[in-house]
Parts: sequence; structure tokens; C-alpha cells
Amino acid sequence: MASFRIRIEDIIGEVLSLGSDNSSATDQAVTDALTDTAAEIFNLLPDDILLPFAVASSDATSNPVINDIENARIVGAERKNGDDAQTSQYITCKYVDNTLKAKLIHPNSIYFATKEDPVWLINNKDLEVYPEPGSGSTYASNAARAYTVTSPTVVQTDSAISIFPNEIEHAVVLGASARLKQRQITFYNEDEDSELVALHRAQYQDLQQKYKDALAPFIKSSKDA
Repeated sequence: MASFRIRIEDIIGEVLSLGSDNSSATDQAVTDALTDTAAEIFNLLPDDILLPFAVASSDATSNPVINDIENARIVGAERKNGDDAQTSQYITCKYVDNTLKAKLIHPNSIYFATKEDPVWLINNKDLEVYPEPGSGSTYASNAARAYTVTSPTVVQTDSAISIFPNEIEHAVVLGASARLKQRQITFYNEDEDSELVALHRAQYQDLQQKYKDALAPFIKSSKDA
């Protein structure tokens, strides 16, 4: 498989024509375009597509299950039923808004969290699970854990993106190509060569549309599911 830079150049031509005479700056521009596009797609994709790439956190026996989630995306959480002899079994937690926190621990509330119906929430950037891990157990463990994914960094010399859906990599190439084409436009003086600028703008619009079209099935299919 060709590197991402070669695949981009197959679309927009040699990136040396971006306007910079500094090769390291051009290399960084390509890497930035790839990484920024991957991050944009990463934020748009629904959890079900990213879940196969998630990493489980260590079991926690108290809150928070994860301290400071700012650099991670949470795609799910689960809690062991510590009052069950089958302590190796996890129960999937349901996400709730942190405004319900006080009600989750109140036995008379309809929102009271139980071991059969646990929940997770984000409180001050921390991930918490209720019933709180480690509480009210007659067995060894009712630990909780969460599943996280991290937006990838993509280098221009890479030929694949780890922990990322293979079928969406072409969308990354298209989106990065559009970003680089937009950057290329800034190096031209419209007053001196308006026709060339118009050509580049038309190419940019075409790339943007192809990028959106390549990404649409993955966004739409999950939203409609």
C-alpha cells in the first residue's frame, strides 16, 4: 500500500507545489492535514463503529473509574455484579447526565441505580459508575471499567492508520487533500492569476464534496440504525 503522501499526490499533484520552499514545513503540513482530518472523522463517527478499537481500562473498585477523560473518548462502561457468584460477568452500564447523580444514589428515587441496571456519567471530567464499584458486595469483586478510544496521529509516510476503520482511510486521504488544496490557494495572488485561483477553488470544492460523500454512509447508517 502506498504512503498517504503518495496517495494525496495522486489526487492533487506534488505537494511541493503547495507554495513553501521549506521541505520540512511541507512535510509537517501534510502530516497536520492527515491528523486533523482523522480527528474530525473520529469525532463524527458514532460509538458502534469505534467500539471494536476501544481499550478497556483497569478494573476500579471505587469512583472515579477513570480520572480526567479529557484526552479520551468514552464508548462504553460496564460493572461486575458483585452480589452474584459469577463475578467475572460484566453488566453494560447506561449513560446518564451528571445532573441525576444525587438521584442515582437515593433508594426512593426512580433513577436509583442498581447492580442489575448500572449507569455511568461524567462528573468534573471524571468517569463514575453507579452503584459505586466496591460497594455492597458479598463476593470478591464488583469492579467497573470503561472503554476508551483515542484520536490517531497520522504521519505522511504512514500507509495505514492503526486503531481506525480501514474502510474510512480513503476519506482521510480525500479530506487531507482538500485541506492541502485550500492551503495551496493562499499562495496565489488572485489579482495576478484569477483563472488559476478559480481552478484551484473548483478543485477544492470538488474534493470537499468527495470527502463528504465518502464519509456519509458511515455517519448516516449509524444514525439511522
